[in-house]
Amino acid sequence: MLFSLSPLAAGLGAVLALSAANYAANHLAPRHPRFVYAFAVVFLAGTVIPVLALQALARAGALDVQALAFSLWPLGLGLTAGLAFVGLSLRGEPAAQWRRLPKLLIALFAPSLAEVLVFVGIVFSLTQYFAAPWLGRPAATAAAIAATSLSFGLYHLSHAAPWNSLRLVRILLIVWLLIGGFYAATGNLWSTALLNTALAAVGFVKNRVMRPEEQSFAILIALDVAAVAVVLAIL
Repeated sequence: MLFSLSPLAAGLGAVLALSAANYAANHLAPRHPRFVYAFAVVFLAGTVIPVLALQALARAGALDVQALAFSLWPLGLGLTAGLAFVGLSLRGEPAAQWRRLPKLLIALFAPSLAEVLVFVGIVFSLTQYFAAPWLGRPAATAAAIAATSLSFGLYHLSHAAPWNSLRLVRILLIVWLLIGGFYAATGNLWSTALLNTALAAVGFVKNRVMRPEEQSFAILIALDVAAVAVVLAIL
């Protein structure tokens, strides 16, 4: 079982599982219903497996379980920062693009949570945990932010166009330095997921990508609820 492995093996296994599943869905079997991607990649590879890995990290002391506490100020900060970024970034966009936002934000929450669980919850935590005895806490945190950004940028090469271009990867490296820094400041994965959702929504609007919105509101909300429920049930 994944949760019985060492934290390093469990964490790396979860990162590889999401990357492999995402690559397979985007390049080996690209003509699949969106629900298949949502269930196989976002829910199973992106949520269930990483949460089991996070359980191993928490047992080893590499992850503070308070990172998944519903704390008011980090949640408020993540929501406020995310909405502010959306408002500033989408100024001048036509009304039709603004009308997309409610459904788009709902559609992107579960994938954004999955990304945060893997590349912040696992990569950040493991890097900080193993680097701290050698570098000290401040330098280990800086290394964790850099590792989070680099690993997410490399992971995005497993996506289909337009998300796997080198230009976009360079942008994401910068964006995920901010994501990693935000987590370092708040220590809260939920608030980081809210911020990541808002940043992702801007990218989808700017690139005019509509596929996440192809599913019904009911399916999208069910996926969000299921993802949150899995995290709360296991951790």
